[in-house]
Amino acid sequence: MRIRGPIAFLFLIGLAGGSWWLANRSSDLRTVAPAAVPDQPGYYLRSAILDQTDTSGRRTLTASAERATQDPAAGVVRLEQLVVDYFPQPGRDWVMTSAAGSLPAGGRVVKLEGDVRLRAAAAAEATGAIVHTEHLSLDLDSNLATTADPVRIELAPYALDARGLRADLKRETLTLESTVNGKFPR
Repeated sequence: MRIRGPIAFLFLIGLAGGSWWLANRSSDLRTVAPAAVPDQPGYYLRSAILDQTDTSGRRTLTASAERATQDPAAGVVRLEQLVVDYFPQPGRDWVMTSAAGSLPAGGRVVKLEGDVRLRAAAAAEATGAIVHTEHLSLDLDSNLATTADPVRIELAPYALDARGLRADLKRETLTLESTVNGKFPR
Protein backbone atom coordinates (compact mmCIF):
# COMPACT_ATOMS: atom_id res chain seq x y z
CA MET A 1 0.00 0.00 0.00
CA ARG A 2 2.75 2.28 0.72
CA ILE A 3 4.09 2.08 -2.79
CA ARG A 4 0.77 3.20 -4.22
CA GLY A 5 0.93 6.46 -2.26
CA PRO A 6 4.16 7.71 -3.87
CA ILE A 7 3.08 6.42 -7.31
CA ALA A 8 -0.27 8.20 -6.99
CA PHE A 9 1.57 11.31 -5.85
CA LEU A 10 3.94 11.20 -8.88
CA PHE A 11 0.96 10.52 -11.16
CA LEU A 12 -0.82 13.63 -9.81
CA ILE A 13 2.34 15.74 -10.27
CA GLY A 14 2.66 14.46 -13.86
CA LEU A 15 -1.02 15.18 -14.49
CA ALA A 16 -0.66 18.73 -13.14
CA GLY A 17 2.48 19.32 -15.26
CA GLY A 18 0.74 18.00 -18.39
CA SER A 19 -2.26 20.24 -17.74
CA TRP A 20 0.01 23.23 -17.32
CA TRP A 21 1.87 22.37 -20.56
CA LEU A 22 -1.40 22.01 -22.52
CA ALA A 23 -2.76 25.26 -21.12
CA ASN A 24 0.35 27.19 -22.16
CA ARG A 25 0.53 25.48 -25.55
CA SER A 26 -3.07 26.41 -26.40
CA SER A 27 -2.42 30.09 -25.55
CA ASP A 28 0.37 30.07 -28.16
CA LEU A 29 -2.01 28.59 -30.73
CA ARG A 30 -4.73 31.17 -30.13
CA THR A 31 -5.04 33.63 -32.96
CA VAL A 32 -3.76 37.03 -32.08
CA ALA A 33 -6.02 39.86 -33.21
CA PRO A 34 -4.28 41.71 -36.02
CA ALA A 35 -2.98 45.14 -35.15
CA ALA A 36 -5.13 47.98 -36.37
CA VAL A 37 -4.11 48.91 -39.89
CA PRO A 38 -3.16 52.57 -40.01
CA ASP A 39 -5.15 54.75 -42.38
CA GLN A 40 -3.81 54.59 -45.87
CA PRO A 41 -2.12 57.80 -46.90
CA GLY A 42 -3.87 59.80 -49.57
CA TYR A 43 -2.28 61.10 -52.69
CA TYR A 44 0.56 63.61 -52.74
CA LEU A 45 1.10 65.77 -55.82
CA ARG A 46 3.61 68.42 -56.83
CA SER A 47 2.72 71.14 -59.32
CA ALA A 48 -0.89 70.01 -59.12
CA ILE A 49 -3.65 71.39 -61.31
CA LEU A 50 -7.20 70.47 -60.36
CA ASP A 51 -10.01 71.37 -62.78
CA GLN A 52 -13.70 71.35 -62.02
CA THR A 53 -16.47 71.49 -64.61
CA ASP A 54 -20.21 71.99 -64.49
CA THR A 55 -22.76 69.49 -65.85
CA SER A 56 -22.33 70.84 -69.40
CA GLY A 57 -18.55 70.30 -69.25
CA ARG A 58 -17.69 74.00 -68.99
CA ARG A 59 -14.68 74.59 -66.74
CA THR A 60 -15.73 76.51 -63.63
CA LEU A 61 -12.59 76.29 -61.52
CA THR A 62 -8.89 75.60 -61.87
CA ALA A 63 -6.88 75.23 -58.67
CA SER A 64 -3.11 75.21 -59.15
CA ALA A 65 -0.85 74.39 -56.22
CA GLU A 66 2.83 73.73 -55.68
CA ARG A 67 1.79 70.81 -53.52
CA ALA A 68 -1.50 68.96 -52.93
CA THR A 69 -1.82 66.35 -50.18
CA GLN A 70 -4.94 64.33 -49.53
CA ASP A 71 -5.83 63.66 -45.89
CA PRO A 72 -8.39 60.82 -46.06
CA ALA A 73 -9.01 60.86 -42.30
CA ALA A 74 -10.12 64.50 -42.41
CA GLY A 75 -11.69 64.17 -45.86
CA VAL A 76 -9.77 67.14 -47.22
CA VAL A 77 -7.11 67.98 -49.79
CA ARG A 78 -4.53 70.43 -48.42
CA LEU A 79 -2.91 72.80 -50.90
CA GLU A 80 0.24 74.94 -50.73
CA GLN A 81 0.99 78.10 -52.77
CA LEU A 82 -2.50 78.09 -54.21
CA VAL A 83 -3.83 79.94 -57.26
CA VAL A 84 -7.55 79.60 -57.98
CA ASP A 85 -8.98 80.70 -61.30
CA TYR A 86 -12.76 80.85 -60.88
CA PHE A 87 -15.19 81.13 -63.81
CA PRO A 88 -18.72 81.51 -62.37
CA GLN A 89 -20.04 82.83 -65.68
CA PRO A 90 -18.42 83.51 -69.07
CA GLY A 91 -16.68 86.88 -69.02
CA ARG A 92 -16.71 87.14 -65.20
CA ASP A 93 -13.47 85.45 -64.24
CA TRP A 94 -11.70 85.82 -60.89
CA VAL A 95 -8.23 85.00 -59.58
CA MET A 96 -7.50 84.16 -55.94
CA THR A 97 -4.07 83.44 -54.50
CA SER A 98 -2.97 82.30 -51.06
CA ALA A 99 -0.11 80.66 -49.19
CA ALA A 100 -2.28 77.62 -48.46
CA GLY A 101 -5.77 76.30 -48.82
CA SER A 102 -7.98 73.26 -48.68
CA LEU A 103 -10.69 71.48 -50.61
CA PRO A 104 -13.05 69.67 -48.23
CA ALA A 105 -14.73 66.46 -49.39
CA GLY A 106 -17.39 67.07 -52.00
CA GLY A 107 -15.43 69.83 -53.71
CA ARG A 108 -18.12 72.50 -53.31
CA VAL A 109 -16.03 74.86 -51.14
CA VAL A 110 -12.49 76.17 -51.50
CA LYS A 111 -10.83 77.56 -48.36
CA LEU A 112 -7.88 79.90 -48.83
CA GLU A 113 -5.51 80.79 -45.96
CA GLY A 114 -2.56 83.13 -45.53
CA ASP A 115 -1.96 86.28 -47.56
CA VAL A 116 -5.15 85.80 -49.58
CA ARG A 117 -5.71 88.05 -52.60
CA LEU A 118 -8.83 88.30 -54.74
CA ARG A 119 -9.11 90.24 -57.99
CA ALA A 120 -10.99 90.21 -61.28
CA ALA A 121 -9.00 88.24 -63.85
CA ALA A 122 -9.37 90.91 -66.53
CA ALA A 123 -7.97 93.62 -64.26
CA ALA A 124 -4.24 94.09 -64.30
CA GLU A 125 -2.75 94.01 -60.79
CA ALA A 126 -1.46 97.57 -61.16
CA THR A 127 -4.83 99.06 -62.15
CA GLY A 128 -7.55 96.78 -60.76
CA ALA A 129 -8.94 96.48 -57.25
CA ILE A 130 -7.32 93.83 -55.09
CA VAL A 131 -8.89 92.41 -51.93
CA HIS A 132 -6.42 91.33 -49.21
CA THR A 133 -7.34 89.15 -46.20
CA GLU A 134 -5.99 86.19 -44.24
CA HIS A 135 -8.86 83.74 -44.84
CA LEU A 136 -11.42 83.43 -47.62
CA SER A 137 -14.03 80.78 -48.27
CA LEU A 138 -15.35 80.32 -51.81
CA ASP A 139 -18.73 78.56 -52.03
CA LEU A 140 -19.04 77.21 -55.56
CA ASP A 141 -22.80 76.59 -55.33
CA SER A 142 -23.68 80.17 -54.36
CA ASN A 143 -20.70 81.87 -56.11
CA LEU A 144 -19.92 83.67 -52.84
CA ALA A 145 -16.50 84.51 -51.44
CA THR A 146 -16.75 85.31 -47.72
CA THR A 147 -14.59 86.10 -44.71
CA ALA A 148 -15.10 87.45 -41.20
CA ASP A 149 -11.45 88.57 -41.01
CA PRO A 150 -10.08 92.08 -41.56
CA VAL A 151 -10.14 93.04 -45.24
CA ARG A 152 -8.18 95.63 -47.20
CA ILE A 153 -9.29 96.68 -50.67
CA GLU A 154 -6.66 98.48 -52.71
CA LEU A 155 -7.36 100.44 -55.86
CA ALA A 156 -4.17 102.45 -56.26
CA PRO A 157 -3.72 105.00 -54.81
CA TYR A 158 -6.80 104.34 -52.65
CA ALA A 159 -7.28 101.82 -49.84
CA LEU A 160 -10.30 100.75 -47.82
CA ASP A 161 -10.17 98.74 -44.57
CA ALA A 162 -13.06 96.77 -43.09
CA ARG A 163 -13.88 93.61 -41.20
CA GLY A 164 -15.82 90.92 -43.02
CA LEU A 165 -16.66 90.58 -46.68
CA ARG A 166 -19.31 88.98 -48.82
CA ALA A 167 -18.57 89.03 -52.55
CA ASP A 168 -21.04 87.64 -55.09
CA LEU A 169 -18.60 86.77 -57.84
CA LYS A 170 -21.27 85.95 -60.41
CA ARG A 171 -23.09 89.28 -59.98
CA GLU A 172 -19.82 91.14 -59.31
CA THR A 173 -21.08 92.77 -56.10
CA LEU A 174 -19.16 93.19 -52.88
CA THR A 175 -20.53 93.91 -49.40
CA LEU A 176 -18.35 94.88 -46.46
CA GLU A 177 -19.77 93.50 -43.23
CA SER A 178 -18.63 96.08 -40.64
CA THR A 179 -17.04 99.44 -39.97
CA VAL A 180 -15.22 100.77 -43.01
CA ASN A 181 -12.20 103.08 -43.01
CA GLY A 182 -10.79 104.54 -46.18
CA LYS A 183 -7.67 106.38 -47.31
CA PHE A 184 -8.13 108.62 -50.30
CA PRO A 185 -5.06 110.80 -50.91
CA ARG A 186 -5.41 113.86 -53.14
